[in-house]
Formats: sequence, C-alpha cells, structure tokens
Amino acid sequence: MVEKIIDISVINVGEIDGRSYLNKRDMERIGVDDFDIIQLINEFEDSCAVQVLENDEVEAETIAVDNGILDSANISDGDRVKVRKAHLKREPITRVKFGIEPLEGQPVEECISYILENFDEMTSVIRNRPIYRNLQVDWPDAGCGHVKISFLESDPEIEGDEVGIIDPSGKEIEVQLVPASEMSFNAVLVLDVSGSMSKEDMVVKGTGTAVEGLRRGLKGGKDLDNLLDEFDEKKVSRIKGAALATLLFLSQKVSRGWGEQLSIISFAGDVDVFEVDYGTGSPTPVIACTGQAKSAGLEIIADYVSKRCSTGGGLTFMSGALQQAYEMTAKFEPNSITGKANPTMIVLLTDGQPNKGNGLGINPVPIARKCGRDYPNTVLYTIGLGEADNRLLKRLSEIGRGEFYEANDLGELTKFYDLLARRFMIALKTEASELVEEIPEDLFEEPEEIEETDEVELALEEEYGGAGDEIAEEIAEMDALEEDDDDEDDY
Repeated sequence: MVEKIIDISVINVGEIDGRSYLNKRDMERIGVDDFDIIQLINEFEDSCAVQVLENDEVEAETIAVDNGILDSANISDGDRVKVRKAHLKREPITRVKFGIEPLEGQPVEECISYILENFDEMTSVIRNRPIYRNLQVDWPDAGCGHVKISFLESDPEIEGDEVGIIDPSGKEIEVQLVPASEMSFNAVLVLDVSGSMSKEDMVVKGTGTAVEGLRRGLKGGKDLDNLLDEFDEKKVSRIKGAALATLLFLSQKVSRGWGEQLSIISFAGDVDVFEVDYGTGSPTPVIACTGQAKSAGLEIIADYVSKRCSTGGGLTFMSGALQQAYEMTAKFEPNSITGKANPTMIVLLTDGQPNKGNGLGINPVPIARKCGRDYPNTVLYTIGLGEADNRLLKRLSEIGRGEFYEANDLGELTKFYDLLARRFMIALKTEASELVEEIPEDLFEEPEEIEETDEVELALEEEYGGAGDEIAEEIAEMDALEEDDDDEDDY
C-alpha cells in the first residue's frame, strides 16, 4: 500500500492538551481517524508525533498543533510540513527511561527526587504524548523549577522513525528517571599562544556580566583577580580574551557536571597539554567537571594560559595541535552515569596561519580529514581572531562537521562559547562519512616540509564564502535582547 503524505502549513494554537487538529478532508487524505497518531516532518528533517482530532474549524491544508509539541521539535508557526500516519511500534512498551535536565541551575538530583515524589505532576505533562527518538518536553512550571524531559530509551527499543504509545501512570510500564547525561559532552579547547596573540586589539564589549559572574563564582587568587581587572580597560590582548572565554566555558561545564570532562591544549611552535594534580601525585590532562575542578583552582588555568603566551614564539604548529586534540579524546573516561563514551567538541582558537609542520606537514587540512574519519564522535569548531586565515579555518570546521566564527570583539567571543553547547548536538546528527573524503594511503608517508604559502594555498583553491553568518545573526539577537533588558532597567 502506498503511504499517504500531505504537505500543509502549521498553526501554533497554544496549549491544547498535547494534541493537534485537522479538518475532515485532510484526515481522509492521509487515512487517519480521531486519536490516531500522526508524524510531522519539516524541510530540515525535524519531526514530532502527536495525536490528531477532527475539527472542521481548521482550514484545509493547515494543521493546528499544541505549542509544546512544536517547541520540542523545532517546528514553528507557518512552517510547511509533511504529515503522514505514524509508524507505530507493534510491541507494547514495558520500560521507558526519561532524562531530566534542569534549566534554572537547580541540582539535578533534587529535581529527580522531587519528580519521583510527585510523579502525578509529570504524568500530566507527558500524558497523550507518543514517544519517539528525539522527543523533548519543556516543563517550565515544574514544582522543582523549569526542567526539560527527554526520551532516552525503552524496552523494546524505539527504532528509526517508529512511535511508541505509553500510559505513564499505568502499572504495566516501568518509568525510569535519570540525569539527561546522554546529552553530556566532553570538550578539548585548543588555544593559539603564539607571539601575535599578545597583541592588544580585543575590544572589551559586553563582558561585564560574565566577569562579575566569575568574580562571585570563583574563589581565585591574586593572579585571577589581576586578570579580571584587565577587562575594565577598552582593549585587552587576544590571549587574555581567550583566557576569559576559556574560564567561562570551564565554569559552565563544572556547573553541569554529571560525567563531563575537559582538556586544554596550547600551541605555538610546539604543542603543550595542560595537566592538573588532584592530590594523587600523578598529574592528568583530563579535567573532571565536578567540584574537583574548582578545588584545583580555575585561576591556575588562567595563569597557565597567560604564561604560555609569554613564552610562545612566532611559529604556529596547527597540524600538531589538531592531531593532539583528536588523540586526547581517547583519554576521556566513559560517562560514569551511562557507561558510554561522551561525544567530544574540539574548539580551535587562533589568530594566525600555520607555518610549522614538524614532520606532519604545515597544512592542517589532511590531519583534519584523517582525524575526522578516525574519531567520528567528535565535532570541530574554529574561531578566528585578528589576521587569522579565515578561509582555512572555515574549511577545517566544514571537514570537522562544526562551524567557523570570526570574533570581532570579546563580547562576541564569549557569546559564541555560550552558544556552542546548543549547536553541538545538531552537528552530531551529521554522519562523518558524508564530509570526509577518501585519503590516499601514502598521504602521510615522509611528509615534506614546504613553504607555508605554497601548501596552504594549494588547500584553498576553492572559494569557501563568508564566515559564521548564522552565528553572527544569533549573537545579534542576543545583543538586542540585552539592550531591551537594559532599557527596562532604566525605568
């Protein structure tokens, strides 16, 4: 039998008990009846599943959908979607696991304890909702504070575009609640500390809140206080800007916790991996994002970055830094909650062009291609400061399934780091094999050291277009919201 699919427009009608409405004619076109489950799929393959009811007040070729359903699927009012009858799981669901993610800084353990003690509240939120692989439910008025509920797994397993039906209040089904740590990720921050990074041309803009947050949240020493004091000036060095962004990123991951890990790599003419000693006498390059990281002293990391800048030379060994970053991902321990390896984000920040190869070759493109294939659970983001080779950085991010961003001031840089976590899971959906070209077996045999411009220009014969447009627009929206908040404060 040929599957019936219609193309219609979405209408967000607010809260309608987690359901949707179609008129009689459109329901007949796809062969569904009241309380059947349908699937909506937009042009970006974002999808959701929802119960449907007949309502002839809905115009032809439109569908009225509960706003919570739309929000969880990244589908908006006015979007065109394909609608079909859902592919239901034939076997009954006997166990389902939901991940709980606090969205207001609450301790996740307290949220889970509250929900378990008041389970009827949660069942009212997810009642009438079919379950599917990317299901996320926003729960802003939970008694424990704003949380997100995510479907993680079930018995039997929901596969592909299958949809399952459950009664969360029924005794025949086991419901498990855990931290949404399957969405946790590790990170490797790769910082250029060559001599040019000491140039004081980073405009201090939009960082007041971030700096004050670090002052309140960290019990640092004199070195950290001195570093933060510098952001009262109009401009700071590029490396100080990188240090601030690194501290902000690390402090956010410490607050998330739950099995996430981090490493910091710096490079100039050589590559250096930051190590921390947790009192065991055996330094490790893996920073555990728990209270241990705070006790180790985040100011030590700031001091490390600053000292590396002062000793860095004019050379830029980018290919070595990238290879070290990818290899570092193998040193991360499995997530203590899930028992599985977290995906890893690599963030490369630089203001220069590669000009040293050390046997790997000056050009980092072949390294990125090979590592992208060897480490498919990793995404590469690149950030350009000053006179960085933006075309090269954009190409590296494309190969690594990430994004490139050109930071013009310190506020943009810190906001980009804040956006990374939200954009990371989208990037993970892309198969590495789609973007990594086949590499000749002899590519890395006896690499020849050549002039920087020769090799890099060969790698950049294509035009790669402008840089970071999507992210620039998103940051502009954040700036506009901040200005609105400031205006309200004035009154």
